[in-house]
Amino acid sequence: MSTDNIASWNSSAFLIASISGLSTCLGGLLVLFYGQPSTNKLGHLMSFSSGVMIYISFMDLLPEAVPFFTGMLFFGIIAKLFPEHDHDHEHDHGKQHDKKKPPGKPSLKDKEMKRIKQVGLITALGLSLHNIPEGIAVYVASLKGVNVGLPLAVAIAAHNIPEGMAVASPIYHATGSKKQAFFYSLISGVCEPLGALIFSFFIRDLDDYTIQSLLAAVGGIMVLVSFRELLPVALEYLKPESAMISNALGMIFISFSIYLLHGSSGIHGHEHSHGHDHSHGHSHSHDHSHSHSHSLDHSHSHDPVSYTHLTLPTKRIV
Repeated sequence: MSTDNIASWNSSAFLIASISGLSTCLGGLLVLFYGQPSTNKLGHLMSFSSGVMIYISFMDLLPEAVPFFTGMLFFGIIAKLFPEHDHDHEHDHGKQHDKKKPPGKPSLKDKEMKRIKQVGLITALGLSLHNIPEGIAVYVASLKGVNVGLPLAVAIAAHNIPEGMAVASPIYHATGSKKQAFFYSLISGVCEPLGALIFSFFIRDLDDYTIQSLLAAVGGIMVLVSFRELLPVALEYLKPESAMISNALGMIFISFSIYLLHGSSGIHGHEHSHGHDHSHGHSHSHDHSHSHSHSLDHSHSHDPVSYTHLTLPTKRIV
């Protein structure tokens, strides 16, 4: 293969990783066109996004337990570096109570908006870290062929959209600035092609186990972000029943999206590798060595629907 072909192929893989990552911005744009910010909308968006992220993390990114919990611990330490905010404002599931502001002290509303913005910033940081290994995974898969990398990219893009919503909605709610909300979702999305660039120029040698371990670690980050940041905000502004419904809808959305992608990519997890090696050994030494290696390898691997099982390569890319 000529150098030009290799360069062209790498650029194709990078383009696929970029499209996948920048779908995060689409989630940010959806928030901006969702009308004026409100605590009710914020709660539903946070709960829906956390449902997507929790489903992906537990159903898909947890082949390796140690990296998963290491990712949770790692980001938990980072999150603790952010200053704690008092939760002393009153709320009645979206109904705000006005209180007089003591002289020289920030109002409860100011403190609440600062705290919600911080939720958005921590979420943006966590998802930025999460997107780097995903960019590597899409890039490596795309090196095997567009038909291999594209289904994985589309599957990842499907959950990147709610992630963009999880970043943009608290920023927009707290600041009222569409530019800021879009900017932070853009930064988070750009980290996916950044991961592809890091692999392309500095690594170029990762086996499947290492990629799966990295994805497990960032799954831990997503779970921590969901339980530490997103769900508390949702439960603050919604009744538990409403938050639960939005959370379940997020899980259903991502599960159904991946199911459709499995069908469209022709990968049904079934792999009937019947291995019908019918070399009937016709040397009539009727050894019945029908070498019927009918080891029907019925590894019907009925795996749960997952996007990493769509296409991750099993050989090193050098």
